[in-house]
Amino acid sequence: MHWVLLANGPLVLSPAVRALVFSAERLIGVDGGSRHLHALDRLPHLAVGDMDSIPSDLLARYRDAGVEMHLHPPRKDATDLELALDLALDRGATRISILGGTGGRLDHTLGNLFLLARCLPTGIAACIMDESQCVHLVDKALTLSGAAGDTLSLLPATPEVSGVTLEGLEYPLQDATLTFGTSWGMSNVFTGASATVTLRSGRLFVFHLFRS
Repeated sequence: MHWVLLANGPLVLSPAVRALVFSAERLIGVDGGSRHLHALDRLPHLAVGDMDSIPSDLLARYRDAGVEMHLHPPRKDATDLELALDLALDRGATRISILGGTGGRLDHTLGNLFLLARCLPTGIAACIMDESQCVHLVDKALTLSGAAGDTLSLLPATPEVSGVTLEGLEYPLQDATLTFGTSWGMSNVFTGASATVTLRSGRLFVFHLFRS
């Protein structure tokens, strides 16, 4: 079951973003991220957070519509997005897409990216997407659908990522080792409609930037 979580970061409602929202089987409005759904005239299936950044009239609308609410105090040990992600995992999500998780504060963006690690033990496909890119955190092979001219960048999330092999890209790698802090994996280019990243050990951020 595909769950789409809408966080409170900036989000351009591009055709790709709209398509993702309307294809979702479950929608979670993460605190103020519900405003993105409101702009699309969509109600979430669940609303999660301390509700300190959602307009009061929108919150009242959700209550009147019977939206399932998961309210948390402002003083807590997890972000609203982490709580929403854990809820999706507990409810049986088989695929998770996060919107509104990039842009704005850099600490929030980085924190959101590292939340993807919570999905790795379960093997659930998860990404953070905006109008221009999709970001994955992987510890096994990943094949991406795209278009010739799309950009792919790799950043190690562990001290070492070994056995990195790339297919379908302008600059192939074969059984390479990438180390934390290197820019070696930046700005590769799709040569066709798909690209595959394989690794033997470690964790790797895979950035798929859509050709404009």
